Amino acid sequence: MNFEWFFSKKTVWEDCRKNKTLRRIVIITQTTIIFGLIIAFLTFSIGFGFKEIIKDKLLNVRGQILIQKDNSTTSYPFFSVKKKKFLLKKFFKSNLVKQIHGISEKNVIISTKKKIDRYIFKGIYEDYNPVFFQYFLITENLFKKKILCNHNIFLSRKVFLSLGLDLGSKIKVDFLFFDKKGSPVVISKKFKVSGLYETGIPEFDDVYIIGNIKYIQQIYGWKKDLVEKFEIFVSYENINKKIFNKIPKGFLIKTIHNKNDIIKWINIFDVNIIVISLIIFVSVTINMIVFILILLLERIRTVGILKTLGAENKVIHKIFLFYIIQILIPSLIIGNSIGITLLVLQKKFHLISLNKIQYFVDFVPVSINICHIIIINLFVIFICFITIFFPSLFFIKKITPIKVIEFE
Repeated sequence: MNFEWFFSKKTVWEDCRKNKTLRRIVIITQTTIIFGLIIAFLTFSIGFGFKEIIKDKLLNVRGQILIQKDNSTTSYPFFSVKKKKFLLKKFFKSNLVKQIHGISEKNVIISTKKKIDRYIFKGIYEDYNPVFFQYFLITENLFKKKILCNHNIFLSRKVFLSLGLDLGSKIKVDFLFFDKKGSPVVISKKFKVSGLYETGIPEFDDVYIIGNIKYIQQIYGWKKDLVEKFEIFVSYENINKKIFNKIPKGFLIKTIHNKNDIIKWINIFDVNIIVISLIIFVSVTINMIVFILILLLERIRTVGILKTLGAENKVIHKIFLFYIIQILIPSLIIGNSIGITLLVLQKKFHLISLNKIQYFVDFVPVSINICHIIIINLFVIFICFITIFFPSLFFIKKITPIKVIEFE
């Protein structure tokens, strides 16, 4: 058996049992490492979890770019859905566009016994962004195709509650528009409330009612393939890139404001991860330095005896390195076990909840990344060994048996 390992193993725990001061220092050091690991795991996992869910959710509430024809320059302000591939090829860098969907949005009024208010009816096709329904549809056992047929619509939970409705309720929706003479016209249509959604974004949840675009086409007398706008979805990586090869003349292009919100949120979490990680690693470093200095002072006599017996500096240095390993291994095992268990429990059961209006999600999201866990462990190990390497090497060289006797 390796002498250095055998000597450190036999002495470290025996000394801790006999020496209360050393025992307290070891416990404090191990506790610091354990809590440092746990907090680092939580910081990285929650930070990256928020980043992922914010990117996925905010980028799928609606398209980041809206394109429509300029009414002032054309008498035919409609797109044919069949021409979206042509538009993509002619005007867009299609490799940067994730999805493109034809939509129409019209002002409507809904009146119930409880409330009367103005909303926006968003007409979509059945192939509309499936991620929207995956994230935001909150009604159980309800499929998108069911909602978009048979006069079905779905409302946000907030609108649904404010109107005092029940699932399956039939409501009258008044569509407002102006005829050729400029006179206001109201056409009413009955719909069935068959689904609820919730994005957590007031600007969307407060006003939007979603249904099949065919009802707008029927009411306004459009052909089946005509839409007012194209909604363009891009990935987060492409959000600041130039999407257009050239800006089409006679078109109005609008960038949805949540683009800047996403970037601000992502930057906040990046800063938080960096700051908290630095605090953790600085605290671990300081604690390790204090521990090493106390351990060296406690071990002056042992170092003197070993040198008297002919032990070289590198042998004694290895013994101190093995002391650290003896302290570090249990800390890493406990810290990893608790940290990973907490992350798995939160990911599976959503134990910690949040205010959805403020955070866009009703629970604390976590992203369990094995690479992050390995990197954090390696960094903690690196800190522990770098804090002992130079102090112990320098200290051991300076100690001689005579100085130990004088010190005693």
